[in-house]
Amino acid sequence: MALFPSLSIGADALIAQQRALDVTGNNIANVNTPGYSRQTAVLSAIQPATGNIGGGVLATSVQQAIDPFLEARRLSVASDLAGANTQSGILDQVQSLFPVQGTNIASAMQDFFASASALANSPQDIPTRTDLLSKAGAVATQFNQTSSDIATLQRQTDGQIQQAAKDANTQLATIAKLNAAISAAQVSGTSPNDLLDQRRVALGTLAGILNIQVVQHDNGMVDVTSSSGQALVLGTQASTLATSLDPSNIGLDGNALSQIGVLTAGGSLVKLSGNVGGSVGALLNLRDTSLPATSGQLDQLANTFRDAVNTVQTDPAGEDLNGAVGTPFFSGTGAAGLTLALTDPRTIAAARSSNLGDNTGALALAQVANTTFPALGGATLNDYFGTLQGQVGSAASAADSEATVQQNLSSNLEAQRDSVSGVNLEEEFTNLVQFQRGYQAAADLISVSNQMLDDLLSLVS
Repeated sequence: MALFPSLSIGADALIAQQRALDVTGNNIANVNTPGYSRQTAVLSAIQPATGNIGGGVLATSVQQAIDPFLEARRLSVASDLAGANTQSGILDQVQSLFPVQGTNIASAMQDFFASASALANSPQDIPTRTDLLSKAGAVATQFNQTSSDIATLQRQTDGQIQQAAKDANTQLATIAKLNAAISAAQVSGTSPNDLLDQRRVALGTLAGILNIQVVQHDNGMVDVTSSSGQALVLGTQASTLATSLDPSNIGLDGNALSQIGVLTAGGSLVKLSGNVGGSVGALLNLRDTSLPATSGQLDQLANTFRDAVNTVQTDPAGEDLNGAVGTPFFSGTGAAGLTLALTDPRTIAAARSSNLGDNTGALALAQVANTTFPALGGATLNDYFGTLQGQVGSAASAADSEATVQQNLSSNLEAQRDSVSGVNLEEEFTNLVQFQRGYQAAADLISVSNQMLDDLLSLVS
């Protein structure tokens, strides 16, 4: 009778070692699967029913190698990294609108003032006057184009916010669905490890879109809220993010911009508040702060240029080739609205007397290039543009550096996760041999026990 427990022990050992082999094989198969966490079969000794000899072994569970504190840190860094990358990408585009080399607003203004100097040498020359009008039109075009490009970039940023809401909804629905599946698996006694990995991936993707807080419950579900506490996922119920036009927030193109928030059951929108974070937080900051500030500085430069040139052109003592006081060179407000008002080269007031050879007005116009303006902080037109270029370049450089820092931090955390949760093939191959030997030994135990049982029965018969 003592042989029968050996057969049972051997059978349980076969099943346990086979389960451990299956887990090891699964690890090896998923060595390159993104988000996969290494699993381990937990083998537990069976307590003896009677006597002092154990009852064998069972594979009681399959555990994941997870550091919860590290996973929480990865979510936080995912938000910071996505925000930094978004900031860097858009500010690099802003920098490209203010090129240091080639044609830009500064070079257009320099060409305009150089043409004014040429006019001072030949105040009655029609081709020279025509060239000055052409250069003036080029200045207006440069201001218009740069302003339009900034407005377009702001509108594109607004569109990215709308898309981010849709992307977030996909992840919220996925997390709620996985919550239900994980909880059901736990109730049925099934290991939900693969589902847990899928949920961690979804949470990481969501964290890249906006800052989130995650609360784990004993039933396996998680609740997800925004950084300010707005509910995003509660058990199996996912909220919906949406955008709507905000009449109080008008864009640089004159049209309303979007606000993003959580839809209530009644269909109203509760705007996201606090430190939104992630790519959405960066997009909101760029759209509502950085881009309007740059556009405002460009408007200040355009208005100062317009007023300075018009002041010279409309001087009461000035006369054009028709003997009349000059009319404004430019009209319109801001960089977007700056427009060349003169069309006839004869109407340029190059003189300050009835002497058609007088070049006093043209000299005064050329001197505007060297004038400092209180509205520009005591800088010349060219120096102010250079400062604006520097600010845009510095902001882009700082954003690039921050993105690099966050990428390095993320890479370090990924390396830490790999050391905890990643699959080490050498370790898995060792386990493979170990469990294979265990399986073979269990099979030998059954074979020996069976042979001994046959011998015993042959003696009895």
